[in-house]
Amino acid sequence: MARHLARVVVLLLSLSRSNGFDCSIGIINRHRRQSTFQTFLCGELTRSNKKDTPVSAEATDALALLNQAKALREEASEMRQQLEREKEEKARNKLAKIDSLIDSLLFYGQNNDAAGRDDDGNDGEAQQKSKQQLLHTEEQVVFLLISKRMNYDLVNQMFDRICEQANRPQSIDSCSPLLSLLLDAACKVDCMERKDNPNKRWNHRVERDLRRKLWALGHGIRIEDVENENRARSITGEKDYY
Repeated sequence: MARHLARVVVLLLSLSRSNGFDCSIGIINRHRRQSTFQTFLCGELTRSNKKDTPVSAEATDALALLNQAKALREEASEMRQQLEREKEEKARNKLAKIDSLIDSLLFYGQNNDAAGRDDDGNDGEAQQKSKQQLLHTEEQVVFLLISKRMNYDLVNQMFDRICEQANRPQSIDSCSPLLSLLLDAACKVDCMERKDNPNKRWNHRVERDLRRKLWALGHGIRIEDVENENRARSITGEKDYY
């Protein structure tokens, strides 16, 4: 009887140990299944360092995707830099075109570099005086505005460029000779009858709009910002409350 009881106890102990071992294995397996993809990849790559352990297909695919994503980011960065360079180049070409247009419209030309130097070979008042002597007359500018088929957009770009290169703020009471010449010539073209003006691109409101813009500049106002704000309010229906 005692031997029989002893055998039963031994059997029960062996069964309990076996069940506990199986439970522990189940817990470990569940923990492994809940691990993240990154931990799995790191473990696979770590085990792949051993010569006798091959890399799993999942780890290989994941590493290839990471390298592909890195290459795509580098390619996107290069494309963004290329677009920035093209944008800057386009802006420079536009300014060069406007500068060339100003020279051809308002000046006879500056072929002699020494024309703007004094007896000592220094730049200064002699150069400014030489430039003023090279200015076209008002009638010549009127002729060029018509013959070159100028429109408001081009004249406005020249207006902005002259203001940008001026050494002082521009206003109705104090503007550069270039602006004064450009506006006076535009006024004469505006006053022409439409049927007498062969330049059909001219809207006959150029001088009026640019005078208003010059007045706004004298008061520290950018007319484009005001127009954009008014346009946005007309779309959204927003009103001023004062």
